[in-house]
Amino acid sequence: MPAEQKKTINTRISLLTSPHWTLYYFTLASWEYVMEVFNYFLSHKKILISVLFMLQNLVILYFTPGVHQPYVEITEALVTLASWWVFLGILSSIGLGTGLHTFVLYLGPHIAKVTFVAYECNSTQFETYGPEAYLCPSSLDPNFEVSLWNILRKVQFEAFMWGAGTAIGELPPYFVARAARLAGEKVAELEEIETIKLEPHTLLEKASAWVKKTMFSLLGNLGFFGIMLFASIPNPLFDLAGITCGHFLVPFWTFFGATLIGKAVIKSHLQTVFTIFISSKTLIVLLVDLIEKVAPPLKKPIDDFLSEQRSKFHRGGAQAIPEKSIVSFIWDGLIFVIIAYFVASVINATAQSYLAKKEEEQREKKERSGQKNK
Repeated sequence: MPAEQKKTINTRISLLTSPHWTLYYFTLASWEYVMEVFNYFLSHKKILISVLFMLQNLVILYFTPGVHQPYVEITEALVTLASWWVFLGILSSIGLGTGLHTFVLYLGPHIAKVTFVAYECNSTQFETYGPEAYLCPSSLDPNFEVSLWNILRKVQFEAFMWGAGTAIGELPPYFVARAARLAGEKVAELEEIETIKLEPHTLLEKASAWVKKTMFSLLGNLGFFGIMLFASIPNPLFDLAGITCGHFLVPFWTFFGATLIGKAVIKSHLQTVFTIFISSKTLIVLLVDLIEKVAPPLKKPIDDFLSEQRSKFHRGGAQAIPEKSIVSFIWDGLIFVIIAYFVASVINATAQSYLAKKEEEQREKKERSGQKNK
């Protein structure tokens, strides 16, 4: 690429303004990350040999016939399910403000649907995956009573795995800040926090600035329980906790252990209980009654929609109908738009970060060459 062309490229390029250059720098950055991982394993041959040995044994165990195969199938299904929810959790928290809100898109609807089916079937003994997912069991216990605890146990595995994924997603900022501190450098986010003033233009900006400065001043000193507290409450700025803890060289297991407990055990369960509560049969009835009083014409369409949904959970009901409702089309479209925006933001951020790093390296190289000439 000619030097004069490089000068025209701004570090704030995006897929909307410069799709060609954005994809070009994103590809270079991705290749650089792949080579970093490859070189890491080459420089840590014991780890590489251990990983390859473990994978070889797993492949042999998976494909060799024997009495162990039923256990292999159960383990495979469990690992696949856990990996899916952990992956969604990682997507929800990774990056500074670019995370995909997978609780709203996936885990929340899953919990709400399980709650709805449990009240409709008066049972929690139904499948949530496979061809018979969300179908009432053939035999029902007339003495069974649906409770918050029964529903919580039904979705607890997914909630915990999703929460564990959100904790894993907080690790990149921690490692970046820790590596920068050990190298005698400082990440840009910390420099912004140290120089921030509590005099922005709006009340929201002022509150955000106060939260950032408070987190920065407290997290480095509060230790395990302080980190766990910040991880346990809904906090869109928790990425700063990873950066702050990495900057203050907080031990890895202190940071990750506190974050894991806070997010996977406390926060995800609080969100789950809240979702079960707002999806309960009692609250839905109250909501429908409120709609009838406020907007009577909407009562019948909502009743028809709920009746259609209920019929799908009974064997021989409407689940055989292939047509999708307009609500389903709108929801699918919304998910597509949100995921597309997330993917685009990741590509933009990666390309911008790569270009900024290369321009900084060129600037430092020119400064060194200038000092040598002097």
